[in-house]
Amino acid sequence: MILVLATVLLVVAVIGAAVAGPMLLSSFGGGETNAARMVKDDRLSDFLGQGTGRGGSPDAEEAAQLEEAARDSDRRIREAAANISRYVQSKQGYTPVVAAVTGYIQERADSLPPSLFDKYADSILKLSKDLGAAPRTAATVDVDQLIDWHFTQFARAAEEAQQRDAMRAMEEAERRGAAMAAGAAAVSFFMMFLLLVFVFVLVKIERNLRRLPVVVESAENRSPA
Repeated sequence: MILVLATVLLVVAVIGAAVAGPMLLSSFGGGETNAARMVKDDRLSDFLGQGTGRGGSPDAEEAAQLEEAARDSDRRIREAAANISRYVQSKQGYTPVVAAVTGYIQERADSLPPSLFDKYADSILKLSKDLGAAPRTAATVDVDQLIDWHFTQFARAAEEAQQRDAMRAMEEAERRGAAMAAGAAAVSFFMMFLLLVFVFVLVKIERNLRRLPVVVESAENRSPA
């Protein structure tokens, strides 16, 4: 009976360990959601399909600050700003301050998570090239709205990725808790198994020692006088 109960406890302990192991491993290493893959609409045709320049003349001091900041901006963003400025000039007859457009775009790029920066810079550059390649007969695009619309696609993706990461973190925490509980149960059952085995061994030893005097006495009675 003791052996049967010990066997059952061992089986339960092994099953608990088998359940806890994968659960514990799956609760780690989930990583972060790739927000860049969640950006779906970042082309000029997408902007135009949903129905819709930075100008102004900064003073000398402000212009100098803008130029200095623009020199530190990403090359792709500087090139995109130049393309957008040329488009505004061709469509509206005035030339925006390229450094101001560069700063405007760079500011939005910097507000995104670092994992999205390269994707955003590549995308805004491609968008500006599409803008420049648009037919001259096409309706004039409001570049302010275009830049803001484009940025919104990335901001929305970043927010959604953050929400998914938070949900995954909660799920992983729950799995870790369940795995720890299963592991603790497995350890408890294994300790009970060892205890029963130890008791079984002690009982067997005690029984063997109890029979020993009887065997010795029988041997003495059979010995010749």
